[in-house]
Amino acid sequence: MTTTVPKPSPAADLVRAQSERVFFTWSAQRDVKPMVLDQARGARFHTVEHGWLWDLESQVYNVNIGHGHTHVQERMIDQIRTQPTAAPNMILPIRAELGALLHRHTGMEKFFFATGGSEAVENAIKIARLVTGRSKIVTRRNSYHGATLAVLGVAGDPRKKPFERDLSPAYHIEDPFPCPAGEPSAWVASLAALIEREDPGTIAAVLLEGFTGTNGMQLPPPDFWPRVRELCDAHGILLIDDEIFSGFGRTGRWFAREHWNVRPDMMVFGKGLTSGYAPLSAVAVSPAIARHFDDHRLVCGLTQYAHPVSCAAAVGAIEVLDRERLVDNADRIGAGLHERLLDLMRRQPAIRATRGLGLMRVVEFDRPVAPLHSLLLQRGAYAPYRDHMLFLCPPLCLSAAEMHTVADLLEDGIRAYVR
Repeated sequence: MTTTVPKPSPAADLVRAQSERVFFTWSAQRDVKPMVLDQARGARFHTVEHGWLWDLESQVYNVNIGHGHTHVQERMIDQIRTQPTAAPNMILPIRAELGALLHRHTGMEKFFFATGGSEAVENAIKIARLVTGRSKIVTRRNSYHGATLAVLGVAGDPRKKPFERDLSPAYHIEDPFPCPAGEPSAWVASLAALIEREDPGTIAAVLLEGFTGTNGMQLPPPDFWPRVRELCDAHGILLIDDEIFSGFGRTGRWFAREHWNVRPDMMVFGKGLTSGYAPLSAVAVSPAIARHFDDHRLVCGLTQYAHPVSCAAAVGAIEVLDRERLVDNADRIGAGLHERLLDLMRRQPAIRATRGLGLMRVVEFDRPVAPLHSLLLQRGAYAPYRDHMLFLCPPLCLSAAEMHTVADLLEDGIRAYVR
């Protein structure tokens, strides 16, 4: 009797081919369980292994407008046909158009473009040092600003540990959460003490996430952002707002710092800038900083600076956010999702907390959530997680009906998880 050995599926062949030649990020390669993505539409994507899944990570928290939007695709195709590449100092209509759009939505004066969030933060740090002549960058203890060595060095994220001995000293605001009651808040008191201890004349900038991402989505105390602005003004320190994760509608505002009505000296953004359709990030600066470089050399540059096709993707994505009122939608649908999560928390003691803004939310449990992630996959949702936290950051095009479908699915999965 002969035994027929089944042939590997095309999907298995593809997994093997990519795994042999392409690294997966943030992982020991043998531990990765990749999925074969073959199509995506709106707030869902489809894999060979699991079928259609609600995308509660927006891929890398970046597909703000949703998958497969034809307007952005057409913008990119038109640019490819017109002029697909150009040196950094070439004048192109698409570059001017993007600059004007960003000026309108941010109120900032001028923009420096890079290809990813880490590059944007690096260049913001360089600009702050060039303008002030100072070197120290202050961040929150519980912060993440990117993966390059310089940026890992200034932030507080534990992913810096393998490289710690090679990094410059870091200067952190202590940010216990929940923050103890009282004013000034513990966060503000920590910053004030740090400034006095380190000598304000040596501090170039305070760098803050508009709203913290996968380090816990902690709401800052009410006095924090306004008081940071006051302390920076008092000591000639620049305030840099990192909106890479929280920008372009994610929190129900164009930018998260609008929740506290504070104006920074610089902003950095990426991710939602193009909705992930092409790599692009940016540093936005105030009029005063822009004027500084009229007469002083801007010692920053990149080969793929303001790539024309990426600029077209950004223009298209911003137009979609505008025309389809997706920022308002994120605010409204996020509020509805929050109510569903609060109701679920009242009935499930395993849930310690739920918090967030707009469609940037986390549910924190009293146990590791890796098993819940697997249960949700089986039920049709891809939800990112870390330790005891499950993150819910779907595309901003999610409708009310879709939100309730997702919430029902979450409730079913959590019920099985805590059983």
